Amino acid sequence: MRAAIPFKAGSQLVAMSSLELLLAAATYSSLGVVLPFMVMDLEWNWAQAGFGFTVLGAVTGLASSVPPLLIRRLGVRNTVLLGGVLSGIGLYLLHGVNSLPQYYLGAAICGLAYPMMASIPTTFLVSRLFKRQSTALGVAATISGMGTVVGPLMVLGVLALEGQTWRNYWEYQALLILAATILCVVIIGLERRFTRPARDELVAPDAEETAPTIMPDQADTPVSRAGRNIYRTTTDWTAKLAMRTTQFKILAAAYCLNMMCLVTVTSLSVGHLIERGVSETVAGGMLSIEALIAVLIRGFSGVLGDIFDPKHLVSIALFATMIGCAVLALTTDHVMLLFYAIGTGIGFGTTQLACTVLLLNYFGRKYNLELFSAMCVTGAISALGPLIGGVIRDVSGSFSLIFMILSVLAACVFMLVLFMKPPYPAAQPETADEVPADGDIKFGQLAE
Repeated sequence: MRAAIPFKAGSQLVAMSSLELLLAAATYSSLGVVLPFMVMDLEWNWAQAGFGFTVLGAVTGLASSVPPLLIRRLGVRNTVLLGGVLSGIGLYLLHGVNSLPQYYLGAAICGLAYPMMASIPTTFLVSRLFKRQSTALGVAATISGMGTVVGPLMVLGVLALEGQTWRNYWEYQALLILAATILCVVIIGLERRFTRPARDELVAPDAEETAPTIMPDQADTPVSRAGRNIYRTTTDWTAKLAMRTTQFKILAAAYCLNMMCLVTVTSLSVGHLIERGVSETVAGGMLSIEALIAVLIRGFSGVLGDIFDPKHLVSIALFATMIGCAVLALTTDHVMLLFYAIGTGIGFGTTQLACTVLLLNYFGRKYNLELFSAMCVTGAISALGPLIGGVIRDVSGSFSLIFMILSVLAACVFMLVLFMKPPYPAAQPETADEVPADGDIKFGQLAE
């Protein structure tokens, strides 16, 4: 690894992050703004329209197991290219929608393509290009996070033009994604190792590109930065062994809860506040403040993750989420609502990034592709958040209970993370096939 960031590595990071920005803007950030126009023209009800959002989120989560298989067999460049083609097809299907099955199919294809072009390939590139991985991931998350800001503006900009409709918008997005994907894969292809199947590194790894492997009788030691101990394993844990650890399960729970809070607050908070007497302007403004804070905090959290133990960042983020959801459930005071916007903004902007860095720190980079995608798969459960919230609203007459439930769950996961210690590597086999059948794993504290 070099101390300075090579231009090629920096351009690849920016290319992948920018592609994710455009993808997020074209799908999640745009759909909620375009839906009212689609509902009006196609005479749907909101339950039918909202289910498309659930399809998009659920398929994105479930499809997170696909990119590792493709990257291992086709290489990261070809995986991103395939995702771009699928995304273009899905968006173009939305352009021609005349029925609910077409709408759901377009959303599902976009959901399938999303993980092929987003954080999974980006994390794969970062883990092989940068020494200060937390900072690099923070830069990537900040750039891609701007999609939440850009998306609605792109919708309003197109619809403000004379003669343009929501159908034109989806058509333009399909063309934009395809063009951006082609440019991105050209830049990624500047590095030859990203054009070939990544399984090659598992069979015959390059000495310069692989983390050192320790002998069974060696123990991991923390790496010290700025007077703080940051645990970084010197062993590449096999995916099967790592996923059996308590630490992986806690990180997956934190990631899943964060995603559930994010989609639930994003989809239900405005309606919840309006029902309780808050003006549409204030309710929407709080959501905008939350999104802005989440974008800004990502880069800051990335830098902190190379200075302080990322476990502390996850703890702070979950605590902030807990406070934010509780305030949203209990109050309508404008000043207090700022605590909801700030709290959830910090939580949403930090949790995913810090969990990603902890996976690398705890289990190494060799099998991180499989581990990170397995963590992302749990995000499929998050799609149930808005559905459960809607059921609670229909039964109780209020959304408050769903936000209190999320606050309590955040508190529980916060306690688990707070007392979590790094996994202590027992004598590990060289391949997943040699993992002991009983899966016994030793855990211990770091040597002082």
